[in-house]
Amino acid sequence: MSAHTNKPIFPEASPLGQEINWKAPWIEVSLWVELPFWLMVGDTTVSVELSGHSFEVEIHENYFELHVGVLSDSRQNVVYQGPRKREEALSNEIRNWMQAQPDVPLMWRKCKSTLKIKSRCNEDVWNKAQETNVSNRVDVAVRYYLAELCRAHIPVVNTIVQGYRLATYDYFPYEVSPWDVAFWLVERNSKCLRSWLVPYREWDLKPKGFATPFAELAEKVLAGEKLDPPTLPYKLIEENDLQGRLSAVASPGEFDLLDSLNLMERGDYSGAVRRIATALEVIVESEFGSAIEAAQGMKSATKFLKETETNFRRRVEKYEEVKGRTLPALLRKEMYDTRKLRHRIVHGGYRIAPGERGRAQRAGDTGRWTYNWFENSKERFEIREKKIAFRGLGRDTYAGIFPTKITPDGVVVSSLPH
Repeated sequence: MSAHTNKPIFPEASPLGQEINWKAPWIEVSLWVELPFWLMVGDTTVSVELSGHSFEVEIHENYFELHVGVLSDSRQNVVYQGPRKREEALSNEIRNWMQAQPDVPLMWRKCKSTLKIKSRCNEDVWNKAQETNVSNRVDVAVRYYLAELCRAHIPVVNTIVQGYRLATYDYFPYEVSPWDVAFWLVERNSKCLRSWLVPYREWDLKPKGFATPFAELAEKVLAGEKLDPPTLPYKLIEENDLQGRLSAVASPGEFDLLDSLNLMERGDYSGAVRRIATALEVIVESEFGSAIEAAQGMKSATKFLKETETNFRRRVEKYEEVKGRTLPALLRKEMYDTRKLRHRIVHGGYRIAPGERGRAQRAGDTGRWTYNWFENSKERFEIREKKIAFRGLGRDTYAGIFPTKITPDGVVVSSLPH
């Protein structure tokens, strides 16, 4: 079964982003994002200092969303966000639509704490987003730009959240990731553009799949043929197989490995690195102990585990010696680099920024491969490593496609070098 995605297939070889005038001037915009929790403070404006730039952020408690037809998790049906208004105070466009569609219900949803961050955007991107007759490729470039622009401001959001937590010790707020704040508005002069950071969060229904192999679908698209809608249900396991799998026993550290994969997709890159490092420590301890026990007995295994409790490197070396296996040099280097990075996160308060996603992804991927090597199970390897693209449908695969950073002048979104 071929999975259906909204990812376009381009015959052009030119890099995505060439359609944007990267030298266009900056224009002022406001980025709106609703938090998944309340900040127990009234409406106010605060200033956040990051990398030499001061971001002005409004905190609003009285915002609502107006949904058309149904209340959707994706918020595709939202036509207004802001203080609740009487029908006659809504825009002419909304009121005209209501008159033309009297049988379609409109429903209000109360928002939790909503932030409005003053920032900037490339003027050419903004103008292209207003155009109706743009190519699919331009539309994709604009959407990716806006997503990267919004994602770059998550450290601003977390600075407020962490400051609030330190000041109040409120039990409920937490440091957010793109998964937690997936829906943004980019606003200028009362005009708003939507941006979603995680494709999976846009799904109000499970996706459908194609029975036709992907290669054939690609050929049809490139030939300009129209595809029939996908009809097959998207499944990762058949119903009659699930019951038998519920009794499966996880390998040591495997749930930490799963958590690492999940945190990576949620955008908690620091958490993902911490979990993969833990998963490796646990599987090494288990395999190392089993190897010593098999070779020298339980007493020697217990003694060696105690002696190397704080010496991970010695455990790895002893495991290789006893088992007669040598960890590939690349995996060895990445494993120890990941442990150093985990140390910075845990003991130095370091947080991996959205623009550094690639570093966390490398730690996660090589960590998973290293886990496979120590576990040395063909069955578990195939479950983890086969059909990765298929089961990864909905991943945030475009994160980092346009690099971002915060400078004293504000956020900068750049094209990839080519």
